Amino acid sequence: MERSELEVKPREGTGKGAARKLRAAGMIPAIFYGPKQKPVPLSVDPKALRQALHTKSGLNTLLGLKSELAELNGRTVMLKEFQTHPLAGGFIHADLIEIDLNSPVRVQVPIQLTGHAAGVIQGGSLEQNLWEIEIESLPANIPDEVVVDVSSLEIGQSLHVKDVKVAEGVKILEDPEAPLATVFMPKLVVEAPVAAAVEGVPAEGEAVPAEGEAAEAAEGEKGEKGEKGEKAAKPEKGEKPAKAEKPAKAEKPAKGGKPGKGGKPGRGDRGGR
Repeated sequence: MERSELEVKPREGTGKGAARKLRAAGMIPAIFYGPKQKPVPLSVDPKALRQALHTKSGLNTLLGLKSELAELNGRTVMLKEFQTHPLAGGFIHADLIEIDLNSPVRVQVPIQLTGHAAGVIQGGSLEQNLWEIEIESLPANIPDEVVVDVSSLEIGQSLHVKDVKVAEGVKILEDPEAPLATVFMPKLVVEAPVAAAVEGVPAEGEAVPAEGEAAEAAEGEKGEKGEKGEKAAKPEKGEKPAKAEKPAKAEKPAKGGKPGKGGKPGRGDRGGR
């Protein structure tokens, strides 16, 4: 566990207006929390805070306070909570909590995977399921990170929290059965066959019909079209359609066969005078 120093100053005024003025002056609001006293409002240089945390321990770095306030000078704290700017990313607020070096604390420690998994060499993929782990220990025994060796992992195997080994005096608070890292075989993406978009062209993998079957199918389609009352096919070029035959003229009856007007018999029916 590493230790840094951080200078803090007393802060006058609270609320959003005072906080905006403080940030405009290049400082950020902070609060000191101790077990036996009321919270103390402070101001901190955000750049100095970032520099103090720039260690292997990161956010778990122990911070020794330097202050003109006698009750705070020399106290040891840790960063409990903080807020950052949504765009710039810098600190805009910090809560500092006093630490008793003889009492255990609970913190989150990053997990670092090491080694080449056997399953990855065989073609699998390694997935890390847990990136931080909660532990409890004395401040001086807090590890910078928890190192986990994944070399023995085969395809389909996983490492769990219960498989993690830590130093004596460090207690893991996570679920022992929680998966930490897994090697799995990537799923093969099989493309679906493309349906035939052109009429008469068989889809991939479909048998091509024989010539006789194709002819029968074509004749069947023509017959269906004829039944639906579609127009007859036009004759090919150069071929004239045959002329329709004219009906034969009716034969004229013999002169003697015509009936006279008014129902009178024809000339041939008259008797001799």
